[in-house]
Amino acid sequence: MVELKDKKVIIVGASSGIGKALAKRFIQEEAIVYLVSRTASKLRRVQEELGGRTHVFPMDMLDEASVNATFKEIGAFDFMSFSAVSDETKLMSPIKEMKTEIAQRGMEKFWGTFNCCRAAANFINKNGSIVVTSSMAINRPSKNGASIMNAASAAVNVFAKSFAREIAPARVNIIAPGVVKTGVWTKEEQNNFSKWAEDTLPVEHLGTPEELAYTYFNVLTNPYMTGATITVDGGLTLI
Repeated sequence: MVELKDKKVIIVGASSGIGKALAKRFIQEEAIVYLVSRTASKLRRVQEELGGRTHVFPMDMLDEASVNATFKEIGAFDFMSFSAVSDETKLMSPIKEMKTEIAQRGMEKFWGTFNCCRAAANFINKNGSIVVTSSMAINRPSKNGASIMNAASAAVNVFAKSFAREIAPARVNIIAPGVVKTGVWTKEEQNNFSKWAEDTLPVEHLGTPEELAYTYFNVLTNPYMTGATITVDGGLTLI
């Protein structure tokens, strides 16, 4: 196993969900963790809860200047996870009715990923590793008005593979989650998804941030993986 003590880990999207769970895992390994997200107050609450050697960096992933300044201040690092989201789940719309503004905003996931990866390329250590987040929808597109979200995830996936070739021997991999019980969904939506998962998925339960963080951690720290897309969806692509 890779020695993680004193390694510098950047977690974009650390204020909740997968990012928070992943931060906890790296803190247990005595890594130095940089908690990055939009809202400083949420990050400080996570910092207080998790303890460890953590640093708070509020950052807007869609603001090039904000992203570049954050990475410049952090400097050289070993690992980066990108699982941040905007309010993309509220932008679903049938294509016939989709406004251009909604379509453009639906690509924010790609642009946030791109901004962070471009900045990270200047500071990642030679043996470092990056994991970005796509979606299982790249293999099983939905028909519920999420066409632009699906397209953004596909763009992330292909971009990350090219990025992996550019910055080798540093590594870049992609996680493609299914439906996960995180704060992007309302409580009512989470309850509905939980019932759906119990009735539909082969694993008979909805994914949790901790289950996803387990995969992010293992992929980030595996020195023989790069350019891979790992689907973690409870078996949704099987049905």
